[in-house]
Amino acid sequence: MMPGKRQAKRKASMPRTIGMVIFRILAIGVWIFALLIFVGGLSTDFLTCTIIALIIAFVGWMLWVVGDMIHDPEKIRAEQRAARAAKDPSIVLDEDNEHERKRAANGHWDGRANHGHAQPNDETSPALAGVEVEDGEALASAHRETGQSSTLARTISPSPIIIPPKTLSVSATRETETVSGSYPATIYVYDPRPILKLKEGRAEKISVVTRPITLKSRLNGRQWRSGVDDGYAVEYKGKPFGVLFNHIAVIHIRTILESGAKNVELVAMRQGWYQTGIPEIYVMVPTLEEAKESETGNASLKEYEQRQAYGADVAAATAIFRVSENNWNGPRIPDKGFIAFEATVEQLPVPEGSQAKPHFALKSGSALLSEITARSATAYFASKPLVGKRLKILVSRYYTSLTIEAYEI
Repeated sequence: MMPGKRQAKRKASMPRTIGMVIFRILAIGVWIFALLIFVGGLSTDFLTCTIIALIIAFVGWMLWVVGDMIHDPEKIRAEQRAARAAKDPSIVLDEDNEHERKRAANGHWDGRANHGHAQPNDETSPALAGVEVEDGEALASAHRETGQSSTLARTISPSPIIIPPKTLSVSATRETETVSGSYPATIYVYDPRPILKLKEGRAEKISVVTRPITLKSRLNGRQWRSGVDDGYAVEYKGKPFGVLFNHIAVIHIRTILESGAKNVELVAMRQGWYQTGIPEIYVMVPTLEEAKESETGNASLKEYEQRQAYGADVAAATAIFRVSENNWNGPRIPDKGFIAFEATVEQLPVPEGSQAKPHFALKSGSALLSEITARSATAYFASKPLVGKRLKILVSRYYTSLTIEAYEI
């Protein structure tokens, strides 16, 4: 090291040394204060003074630790890394290769393996932007691949090839859904006029009102307002007359509307009179078990129609595996449904002298969607037979992971 550099380093560390001395003086002063309180407690309230002295002593210890952190933060970080490595055997500490880690971060990777430190630089390695790199070999191979021809990297498009869904003759969600079941639920009639001509014992279809309305009871004058009060208003031939308050049916209807249905119908029946001028109306709604079965069936139908739209309703998938969302570099996958890509799987070269297993790159056009390593055992062995094949992949969300379904084209 040159004398000038050594002097610059010494000047740069002087403020840290002064800060450490100040905090240590404060810590010693606090400890002396704690000792005085403890001694005073011997002749007064021993238990209370001891507790207070311990709390003050802890504050002094924290001041001492802060002084150490100011003086030598790298030492503290090294101790923290060592503590994490003691708890997790997969963490590898390699202080000898710190220089190579810095060279790699600056885009000067020399191809040697450097476990535990290598991280991609977004500016020098666009193919790895946003991708979780699991060890040094992945970075070495990526730098070798992107660094050989910067001209080529500038001319190819990084966008993945997205396959649009086909237009279906059958809509994924029916316009009108009919709610049925084995439980008779009462409709609370607010305005009896639209249903006075309903024949007793004859099943008629009524509709759920989805537009904002207000009903006023002709019996007691109370009001019901959509979006404010519970339940769903119902109408007969376009004229609202009452409200359904059945809890299970209300949740079931809400689920149907949220899935995309425009209209929901119920099967209603008149059975006598609630009182003079007010007909008694029942609708057949599902029990909890029937509602769950119906919702599951509708979800399965919708998923089948989505697969049909992507041409994946007949052929079985060549491979199915999952990747972490952190290891996905493509477009964001929606919470429901699929995105389809045209893709290939490539085996990445292993750096010279490395004993690590080769990584696999899931690519769409020139875009790297995900890099799969042997640490993800299921995905690794599922993707290995796909190398060199032209694929269509369906990607869907599974909690914090993404499910990849690969179909050979």
